[in-house]
Amino acid sequence: MKYFQVCLLSIFLVIGVSGCKGKVNIEDVTLAMIVGIDVNDENKVEIYMASPIFSGETKAKTNYFNVQTLSLKESRNYFDTRASGVTGGGKIQAILIGSKVLEHKNWFSIMDMFFRDPKFRLNADLIFVDGPLSDVFNLKAKDKPELPIYIPQLLETADYRNVAFRTSVRMFHQMYYEMGITPFAPELAVQGDHLVVNGTALLTNNNLYNRTLSMNETQLLKILKDHLAGQLVIAMELKKFKKDEDDIFTNVETSFYIKDVKRKIDKKYSNGRYSFNVNLTLPIMFTESPIKLTNSSEKTLKNAVQKKLEKDLNDLVQSFQKDKVDPVGFGILAHSFQYSDWEKHEKHWLDTYQKSNIKVKVKIIVIDKGIMM
Repeated sequence: MKYFQVCLLSIFLVIGVSGCKGKVNIEDVTLAMIVGIDVNDENKVEIYMASPIFSGETKAKTNYFNVQTLSLKESRNYFDTRASGVTGGGKIQAILIGSKVLEHKNWFSIMDMFFRDPKFRLNADLIFVDGPLSDVFNLKAKDKPELPIYIPQLLETADYRNVAFRTSVRMFHQMYYEMGITPFAPELAVQGDHLVVNGTALLTNNNLYNRTLSMNETQLLKILKDHLAGQLVIAMELKKFKKDEDDIFTNVETSFYIKDVKRKIDKKYSNGRYSFNVNLTLPIMFTESPIKLTNSSEKTLKNAVQKKLEKDLNDLVQSFQKDKVDPVGFGILAHSFQYSDWEKHEKHWLDTYQKSNIKVKVKIIVIDKGIMM
């Protein structure tokens, strides 16, 4: 028995020692935390990289690199000729795509390596940038952390407040190859010495840039998709309560939390045309009111909010149909409804979608109207 225990202990010691044989000190590794893809003024593809510096002997906290190449894998070779350690891509937090990239319909091909190399993180954020990436990587924000921390934190906050969709590389890959939904991702822009989340950028069926949804439109899209994360606060003007034309404080603003979304979609296919009735039940909590809320006035305000929100949602859906974009994913609902009918429209879904009859119906339930005096 003692002989067996000694042998077992020896095996564990050998395994432990062999595991330390290939160790690499963190100071000897260049960790790619932020990667960017852009097209410069000479119509050449550029790859950017931001990597934290772990050495305490330098004042700078982040290394920034950029090279011209059509291959992300080859870019690592160029980075290694400039970096103090071997470049590793297993810790990438975000991939930035410059606006000029979205002018070329085959741009997604350069992302191929992310889906073939198992060392890369498919849950890294994919982000579109309004403008050149050089503006982002040259940003010197005095009161903000370094880019590898700044960008993920900014997206996390925007997603929590439901003013942006946090889109991973894996999610975008699924949308890219799914005929029944328009690919989208959050959009960043440089304003002064800081970054802002512009909203949500939508692509065309040729994978080119189509439009950017504003903060409010992004919130409405989140409601339509039943994709709430964290807190969703909607603010709107209700002109029916306007009292004084001459005062800047017109007392028409109301705001409320949407605590949850209960969505039911009735689908119908007849004579080559789809119909979707989107029924939304929204429990809300008022946080601002243009009128004094009592048991009797609450119904008036609730009906006004319900009517305005329903109109905004229907207007947004109609604008999607006009632009031939389907970020809600009605195409996915169509082929999950009856696949034999979907097969007839799969290759030209956006044309069918544009002619579809889509109606949104909203039901508001007031669960709290705040403290009353």
